[in-house]
Parts: sequence; C-alpha cells; structure tokens
Amino acid sequence: MDFFGIRAKSKAENAVQINEVSQQYLWSYMPWVFHHKDKKEKPLGNVYFQSIMNLIWNGISNITYDNSGKPSLTLDAITQFIDANATLLVNQYLRLGFIAVFYDEKGNYRIPQDSELKYDKYNRVINKYCVVIYSPQYQAEKTSLFRIAFPMIAWINKLAGSQDYLADTFGCFGVLSSPDIPMSPQGKRQLLDSIKENYGTMDDRYPFMLMQNDAKWTPIQPDAAKLAFSDQIKDAYKILCNLFGVPTQLLFDDNSTYNNVKEARIAFYDTTIRSYAEILLKVAQALLVASNDFIPKNSLNYHFTNIPELEKSLSSAVAERTAWLEYLIKLRDAG
Repeated sequence: MDFFGIRAKSKAENAVQINEVSQQYLWSYMPWVFHHKDKKEKPLGNVYFQSIMNLIWNGISNITYDNSGKPSLTLDAITQFIDANATLLVNQYLRLGFIAVFYDEKGNYRIPQDSELKYDKYNRVINKYCVVIYSPQYQAEKTSLFRIAFPMIAWINKLAGSQDYLADTFGCFGVLSSPDIPMSPQGKRQLLDSIKENYGTMDDRYPFMLMQNDAKWTPIQPDAAKLAFSDQIKDAYKILCNLFGVPTQLLFDDNSTYNNVKEARIAFYDTTIRSYAEILLKVAQALLVASNDFIPKNSLNYHFTNIPELEKSLSSAVAERTAWLEYLIKLRDAG
C-alpha cells in the first residue's frame, strides 16, 4: 500500500512532457481590464487580439523542421526542441522582442525565464551558453510587437466600454432640478453615484426614481450614431491585423469571396508564417553551430504541412519553371 502517496506523486511528476509550458507568471503583454463599476472599459480588444494570435499559432503548428544530413543525435535533439516549442519561441519573440534559448554541453535546450536573462548597457542578452536573435523592433527601439500593440488594444477596450455605456443609458443625459437635490458638492456627488449604481435599464436596477417633491428633467441627447463606435473598433482591429501580418480577409467575412480568402491564406503563409519559420530556423542553426559537432548548417530545414492552397501554389510554380526549362531546351535544339 502507498501510505505516503509516493507512487501518486511520482506518477504526477513524471508525465511525458511533449513540449514545454511557459513558466512566466505574468502575461504582461495583455492590457487586462478588471471589473469596476466606474471603469468604462470592456476587454473586447483582448478577444480581438487573441483571434489574431490564434491564426498565428495555427500557422506555426503547420511548420515542420527536419534534417537532410547524416543521422545525428544533435540534429534530432535540436529539431525536436524547435518543433515542440515553436509556439513558445515565437511568443517570446513577440512579447520580449527576441528569442533566447539556453543550452548545455549535454545537448539539453530550454527556454529561460525572464528573470534568468542578463543584459548589458545596450540591453543585449549576455548569458553564457545562450543563443539570441533580436526582432527589428528590438534592434531599433528596444521594444516588441506586443508592447507596440498595447495602446491599440486599450483603445478598443475603451471604445467597447463607451459603446456599452451608451447602450445601458440609451445615450440620455440631462439636467435634473428639484428641491430634493442636495446643495453641497459632496451631496450632489453622492446622489450622482447613487443614480449611476441603482437606476437604469438593467435587471438589477430601478427603472424610475421616487422623490418627495416635483422634479424637472431637461434631456440632453447627443447623436450617439455619429460617434460610430463600431466603425472605430473595426478600423482599430484592422490596424492590429496589419501590425501582426494577418490578412483581414481571414478574420472579416464581409466582402470576402472564396478566392479572396484563398489568396489571403497563401499570402499569410508565404509572408508572416514563413518569416517566423526562417527565424526559428536561424535559432536552430545557431544551436547547431554552438554544439561544435561540425555539422553543416544547411543540414536543418523546414517545410509546411496541411496547407493545400500553398502546396498547389508550389506545384504550379514548379510546373511553370519546368515548362520554361523545356522551352529553353527546344530553343537550344533549334539553334
């Protein structure tokens, strides 16, 4: 019998880890919005941002790294590490502005925690036994795409919160006059807070006010439609899509045909996803060089899988080049 729970503990701590889980405790790149009655914000931008990231993560999952050289334990270890942790590596690249991988002489590779990283006065990572590649944003301005996206996500949250507030109040503002209204600024503030918290169209609020004396209400109704919150949110979302290299046709179904979506998908993989694939390939090749096994860097490569549109595009390109080659041969034979 297992009185001390040793077997259960051993089983829990020895699961087969196919890939790694982020050890960071703070997702600092997301502008979280906590529930507060006075906060006119709604985390819609967070959801929009995650829909963009979801496309990128799905795209990265279709990258497969392999080796074309002689069988090697080092090659296998590097390709397995990159393949299994491509999502975390790209997340680190977008969040921090660079990818950093620790390695040792035994061929072990891991993604360090932020607290383990050491920097010099130029903000370069200077850890020993570490391979680093910087993004253009970090090279030029010591920033990252996530940090650049912060203001836009927060702006969408602000617009969504304002839109909800107008929907809750029907955009109605006005001047309330009655002998029951306190004269002191503190009393007026308490009354206003009470009206905002206790009156409105929601189920848990009162739909009308009860007062001892007559009250006069002078409505001030701004034209909420001219504020065009939905259009502003959509425009801000498009900017986010462009920032992260995601075609809007893959996220918006209005005015998008099948051919438009198909071409957008091909462009997405040929540009955005391929750029991440090349970055990860450079990291893998740097780890290979650091191993001192004297294996050529071109022994490592990658290819896309489960993308019918791209495979067809590649086959069409090969067929076109083959036809051009055959034409050149005919010209040569004809003198």
